[in-house]
Amino acid sequence: MRTKFTSFILFLICFNKPSVLLAQQAWFKLDTLTGISAGGVKMTNPWGGGLNASQFLKMHLNNDADEDLVVYDRTNSKVTTFLAASDPVQAGKKTFIHAPYYEILFPQVDNWMILADYNGDGFKDLFASTSLGIVVYQQVKMGNAWSWKQVRDVLYTKGFSGNINMQVSGTDVPAITDVDDDGDLDLLTFDFSGTYIELHQNLSMEKFGVPDSLGTQASPVFQRNGDCWGNFHKGDAEDFVVGADCGVVTDPSNRKAAPARILHAGNSIFLHDLNGDGTKDLLAGHISNEHISFLPNSAKGIIANFTGFTNTYPAVDPVLMHIFPAAFYEDVDFDGSKDLLIAPSLSANDANLTDFKSSGWYYHNEGTSDKPVFKLVRKNFLQDQMIDVGENAVPSFFDIDGDGDLDMLIGTGGNPVTNSYKGSIWLLKNNGTSTVPDFSLESQDYLELLSKLSVYNIKPQWADFNGDDVPDLGFVATSTANLKLEYRYIPNKGTNGTAAQINLADAVTIALPTELQTGDSPYFYDADGDGDLDLLVGKTQGNIYYYTNTGTNKQYTFKLETDAFAGVGINFAGRFAQMAVTDFDLDGKPDLATVDHTGTVRVFNNADWGRWTERQSSLVSVNGKPVDINLGRYLSLAIADLNGDKKPDIAIGNNAGGVRLMTNILPVSVTGVEPGDPAEVKVFPNPSVEFFKVHSSKTGTFDVLTTGGVRMLQNRPIRANETQQISTAQWPAGLYLVELHAGNSRVVRKVVVGE
Repeated sequence: MRTKFTSFILFLICFNKPSVLLAQQAWFKLDTLTGISAGGVKMTNPWGGGLNASQFLKMHLNNDADEDLVVYDRTNSKVTTFLAASDPVQAGKKTFIHAPYYEILFPQVDNWMILADYNGDGFKDLFASTSLGIVVYQQVKMGNAWSWKQVRDVLYTKGFSGNINMQVSGTDVPAITDVDDDGDLDLLTFDFSGTYIELHQNLSMEKFGVPDSLGTQASPVFQRNGDCWGNFHKGDAEDFVVGADCGVVTDPSNRKAAPARILHAGNSIFLHDLNGDGTKDLLAGHISNEHISFLPNSAKGIIANFTGFTNTYPAVDPVLMHIFPAAFYEDVDFDGSKDLLIAPSLSANDANLTDFKSSGWYYHNEGTSDKPVFKLVRKNFLQDQMIDVGENAVPSFFDIDGDGDLDMLIGTGGNPVTNSYKGSIWLLKNNGTSTVPDFSLESQDYLELLSKLSVYNIKPQWADFNGDDVPDLGFVATSTANLKLEYRYIPNKGTNGTAAQINLADAVTIALPTELQTGDSPYFYDADGDGDLDLLVGKTQGNIYYYTNTGTNKQYTFKLETDAFAGVGINFAGRFAQMAVTDFDLDGKPDLATVDHTGTVRVFNNADWGRWTERQSSLVSVNGKPVDINLGRYLSLAIADLNGDKKPDIAIGNNAGGVRLMTNILPVSVTGVEPGDPAEVKVFPNPSVEFFKVHSSKTGTFDVLTTGGVRMLQNRPIRANETQQISTAQWPAGLYLVELHAGNSRVVRKVVVGE
């Protein structure tokens, strides 16, 4: 039944320009509640988005007594926020709950970020990497709310040759801490050779008696103190030279031979008393090292003296990563003592040897913060409580078991296996309903692709590839043998409404256009309505190719129509574009959704195919307002009605191996006859159970499609003033589009199938 509210909304859509109306509100809201289980245990943060190269930090995000957790992922240039809250599983305990609405408050950051209170007001401020060195944001409190205010676009220091901007290599993680315990924050960073630590001493207290000055270019408060710091320098491989005079090496021939792996600048610094003697010890990571290095300090105050080192730290279960471990020190188990967290400080997977689904090592501290005793608890901190397939998660949805609700497949970028790097497909079965999904992880290698194929960066899509009106499983992947794109589809030998019957041995190869390259993202959709699938390709350069299929669904032949579809041309910011097609706003016309390296989801709508002139971008509701949010890098998206409201929802996969779920909240509803449409086609009853009828006043043909573009019926003839009954007993419940073609006219009606 159409409600008064529904009629009012449809009136607005009909008599107000839809693009203006929809631009004034959010299209989606983030879903953090839909459940996922693994091994029979509910995940705490299933839609947290995955983590790769984490930097673990704490600050107060809300106004309770507990500090919350902020995780910056270097591979995604993205912040993920978690609130300290009661554990939903273990009564009386606390845990960290994903709270994505705080993420939008953070500025865009690259390489590294540090939270530290520079002005002594009790609120942590934000130091971050820029091409000029260091940018500083002050935390500003207004009542219960807070925000960041940029107070310096660069920090200056008094160096040996005058006042210069304080440079920190983008590959480093510096230390911003009170080295001399005088109340202001000093800065430690390796020089650009990655050999010596430089001390930039903060003289705010010495000059002004208060710690709140950051200085200016003309009058910096930081000053380079000494040629180096700590009486040591980095040696070859994982060695350090202690007791050094820190002088400049004038004769390079006296240096030791270079190690097998070329040393690069890239270091992480963590400073804290780790043996209880009152001095600040050093944990150092290096881009060419597998271990974290512990250097005990024998001197208090500004003049440190490191007299030895070990690469076996902690003594029990020492850190061992493929490359470049970095240390972080925060209380993450709420016992009052800080714990040790280790993660690789990488911008990308070096030689594909890092397992990014298990890259956050958590050592519980059984001692105190200043005299710790570390015990390794897990190597996938936070990652074990969310979907994290490693890298490049690509979701897709289909009722695989034929029980009436949508299951989820996730293609993976890959993980290191013996002498190789391979991708797989994860299967998450929906044990809930078509309106309240509840997923469980059934397999991390659905169809056994790991053993049967040697491919990575797998991107699945369900579509009717062979024209039998039953969706098949297609996927593109990169071959490990020749590094070229390969596209296969596996025919579904089941029928609509029953369990999928697919076998990798039946896979059929589709020859892609020769100009496609690794990193491109093919997406199949029947754009011209001729019964076979055409091809959209999101390019690594940011543009979108559109090909029509001039062949058939038995023999694909692609003709390039444009290399800048919908006006999306080559653009660096929007590289690695991916897309999907559906009718988000239920106006009867297909919309194009895109994601790319900007981290933003956008939608083209309110026009016929390919004629869009507007691209909506502020689509996600945060505190009731439509905003752009950063979803990460190397994004993918899938479309499905997951809550049974007949509106398409979306899932966004990212480079961190995770998935974000978004619910469609547009105030539009489904009716049998839309205002302003010609009354040439009637579809009834609506909603329908078991069957619906189609009546046309003109002779033509009609198709029935899902909102994801899968054709349930195709080119069905109908005579003028004829009524046909369509059986839907075996169809999944959901929203369908009835599309009539009569001469040059095209009319679309929407019908809801199922109760």
